[in-house]
Amino acid sequence: MFEPDNIADVLKTYIQNKNIAKKINNHKIFNYWSVIVGRDISLHAKPRMLRNKILYISTSNPIWSTELGMMSQEIISKINAFLNDEAVRELRIKPDLK
Repeated sequence: MFEPDNIADVLKTYIQNKNIAKKINNHKIFNYWSVIVGRDISLHAKPRMLRNKILYISTSNPIWSTELGMMSQEIISKINAFLNDEAVRELRIKPDLK
């Protein structure tokens, strides 16, 4: 008798074939932002978009933009360590958080 495929196996194969796993992993930046950067930063800065390994971040004011700019390598390292991937290589920070 024919056994149907396990849905978990079908989904896993589909995700691997469509390279969705990397996109899902990269999206963790947005879901786990406060865990990655900490509560203080997450109250004043939010990730907006990740494109071509550049993470665009909005901050609440120019002072936070300057501060994050000085911490950019540390933030990039924290993100990449959290994702266990070199997903981010640069930050672009603007004080336009609404």
